Amino acid sequence: MISVGIGVLSHILRALRWQMMLQPLGHAPRLLTTFYAVMVAYLANLAVPRLGEVTRCGIMQRYEKVPFDKAVGTIVVERGIDLISLGIVTVLALLVQFTLIRDFFNEKVLFPIAAKVQFTLVTWLILGAVVLVLFLVGRWAIGKWKHTDLYLRLRLLAMNVRDGIYSIRHLKNIPLFIGYSVGIWICYYAMIHVCFFAIEETSGYGLPQGLSILVFGTLGIISTPGGIGAYQFIVTELLNNVYLLVRPVAYAFSWIVWVGQTIMIISFGLLSLLLLPLMAPKSESHEPETGH
Repeated sequence: MISVGIGVLSHILRALRWQMMLQPLGHAPRLLTTFYAVMVAYLANLAVPRLGEVTRCGIMQRYEKVPFDKAVGTIVVERGIDLISLGIVTVLALLVQFTLIRDFFNEKVLFPIAAKVQFTLVTWLILGAVVLVLFLVGRWAIGKWKHTDLYLRLRLLAMNVRDGIYSIRHLKNIPLFIGYSVGIWICYYAMIHVCFFAIEETSGYGLPQGLSILVFGTLGIISTPGGIGAYQFIVTELLNNVYLLVRPVAYAFSWIVWVGQTIMIISFGLLSLLLLPLMAPKSESHEPETGH
């Protein structure tokens, strides 16, 4: 399937981008190992959300000698970049079809969220008191235990995570980094676009519909492991309510896109898991590779 191939390309670009983020930390992981780590992470996330991030860092520590905590820092930055990218894509979707998307966004996303997070004055006061107590307890604990081994280890851990986060400030080729980021989201869009041709009723769809599905579908994927159920629901509602596609066809299309993405993650994730043991762990004295 073309969609599967495009999905693999998006993960290769993600692996290349992660390589760039690790290089300022003094590490040059092999592309193949980095790609395997990315694919295994997505596979793990299908089972347990956020397990993939831990898995990625563990793989890089074992096979590329990248400190676990520093790798965590780079993933924090990566998630921030993904969030910003999603925001940009959302703005583009709104610009292309503001009225249609605005009404659907308000009804299906914004209003339900707002209804769940409405706080009374008493709630805010309680929340503020809890934060204040935690702050005071934290200061007391630091003052009492700052010379203990546990505190020193936690401090070192925090500093290494911080170094991973700050790696973004020392990238050698920022335009290439941006290019990788843009390429990832172009691939995400293309994975959806090629699926339009799988059904006659959606074969005439284009950029407006593709951007909308990308934005709302991403929210569905985030909300449940692998997006199962949530992705199908939100894409079906979008196509049926906004673009007036009959519900059975909209539901079928949501499954076509989701199954393609899931097959890609499971197949290449399992393949990566099988091939990883064939990668010899780097020695501590391995010289950094150059490539960017």
